[in-house]
Amino acid sequence: MEIRRPLAAEAEDICRMYDGIIDDTAGKTESPRWTKGVYPDLPYILGAIERGEMIAAFDAGVPVGAVVRNHVMAPGYERAEWKAEASSSEVYVVHTLGIDPDHQHLGIASMLMEAVIDEARQNGMKAVRCDIIDGNAPSIKLFGKLGFINHGESILDYDGMDGVPFTLMEYVLP
Repeated sequence: MEIRRPLAAEAEDICRMYDGIIDDTAGKTESPRWTKGVYPDLPYILGAIERGEMIAAFDAGVPVGAVVRNHVMAPGYERAEWKAEASSSEVYVVHTLGIDPDHQHLGIASMLMEAVIDEARQNGMKAVRCDIIDGNAPSIKLFGKLGFINHGESILDYDGMDGVPFTLMEYVLP
């Protein structure tokens, strides 16, 4: 298993991986509720790669997991009572953590998140934060196992997600 920043030439393969996750979770409670061709789409993935925001897991050169980390907080994050007092430039926010359905339950999500946490520590961040859509219990369990603090549910102001609760989680860096 190789954990690294993907190349722009690998974006289409990563997009297909996310599409496979969308197909696999369609109609399930534990779905991230992503939409093919909308989010995460190829322009989103290419942008994240070009900005150096994506970290991916590769098995024999094939992408089997990916995560984006940046400083972009959804509207509503400011209402949370975060443990770490920090500006957005001092926090990594995790987006689109996804693992290919055939490679789930192998520790890949943990490896990706450990890479994000290590990078955050090296870059002097004060915290790593994320929001998990209502009903995605496996993700909440994963982040809790990694040491993230569960700050409970909050309504975030994502386009098209009016009134949907998200669980806010935070990993505080020393």
